Amino acid sequence: MVKTYQNINEVVYTEKLDNGLRVILIPKPGFKKAFVCFSTKYGSLINRFVPYGENEYIDMPLGIAHFLEHKMFDLPSGDDATALFARYGLDSNASTNYTMTSYLFSGTNNIVEGINLLLDFVQEPYFTDEGVKKEQGIIIQELKMYLDDPNDALHLGLMQNLFQQYPLKYDVGGTVDSILKITKEHLYKCYHTFYHPSNMDLIIVGDPNNIMTNQNNSIEAIFNLIRVNQASKKFTPPHDIKKSFFVEDEKVYRSSSNAKMDIMMPKVAVGLKLPYEKYKENQAMMTELKLKILIDAVLGPTSDAFQEMLDLELINGSLYYEVFIDGFCGFIKIQANSHKPRQFIAYIKEKLLSLNKITIDTELFIRFKKSVLGGFLKALNSLEFIGFSYLEYLYKQSDIFTAIELFSQITREELVPLAKYFVPEAISDYTILPKKFIANY
Repeated sequence: MVKTYQNINEVVYTEKLDNGLRVILIPKPGFKKAFVCFSTKYGSLINRFVPYGENEYIDMPLGIAHFLEHKMFDLPSGDDATALFARYGLDSNASTNYTMTSYLFSGTNNIVEGINLLLDFVQEPYFTDEGVKKEQGIIIQELKMYLDDPNDALHLGLMQNLFQQYPLKYDVGGTVDSILKITKEHLYKCYHTFYHPSNMDLIIVGDPNNIMTNQNNSIEAIFNLIRVNQASKKFTPPHDIKKSFFVEDEKVYRSSSNAKMDIMMPKVAVGLKLPYEKYKENQAMMTELKLKILIDAVLGPTSDAFQEMLDLELINGSLYYEVFIDGFCGFIKIQANSHKPRQFIAYIKEKLLSLNKITIDTELFIRFKKSVLGGFLKALNSLEFIGFSYLEYLYKQSDIFTAIELFSQITREELVPLAKYFVPEAISDYTILPKKFIANY
């Protein structure tokens, strides 16, 4: 299947193989570098499911998707996949987020060899008791390092305020206790359930002529390369995956809390919980983009509010904000360093609640729509952004290129339905104070 996006000058080739693997090629003529990503629709959100070949739901330890990602690089030969990529002059990596686990590489040469290596090592799991035990120690140290980072601690604290049981409240890496519970049997169950080709996608972004040299039809040659690789392997028939998670309303679990750490200035975050919603095709990404317009307009660096926060010394020069929807639930997060955390919280809450009645004028709407759209279009110069984001939004039932085209056509009136999210019971705050902080917090 070939799909052309004329407004943004992109073309996407897609083919579903007999074993269920979806292969996506996004040609970028003239680029010397190529980016390849092999992903499974399995991230840290999924901890309760029916394993392949079984009939009952089980609960897996938190962080197991990330743990499995780490262990996939161990090969039966004793080699590490990262070292094999390096021999080809390729940079490799992997990542686990809430919705997917990805294995990726990039480079300018030996892309064919890299594709075969990527498919082969991800499709040959090798776990041992000794390897699991060793990895437990490594990941526990990693988790402790994150807990010692004030920004990570601030994010986690806010998520635990916002959500009652939904997995967004947990770190992608899990907890020390959950990591110690993981066994190789757990890993194999997760692997055989979620790493079937029918639950996975391979995306290639680059110039087909540079990837497949001396080929009359380089695009077809790339697809044939993958067909041959997959035809040499045996897979079980595709299967449905049954998953379960807690459905939440807009009410936060805890309206406010704080902690103390060894920092010089208070760090404070205000969050708005986006409740469970059944999004239609492209709706999750469109909602995310529309909310970014609102936050940009009300609190962005060119807004009156931003200058007022500087004048009132509510922020120490900068403000960070994020809008995230995982395809079911989500959040808006606004954070800053502030010597006046209470006042900052009150100010941000007031601004968020003011969006319960959306009154943005046409000129501002056009300006901030262009700002959000421009950021996306600029990012399309990055092969990594294109490949990773295409899959990330695909797993949220969104086509990033279609959504960008739809977003360019939205009107101010389409923001009005978003007012339903901005209610008091959906807002929480979390503050990290210096241990010696003595102001009237």
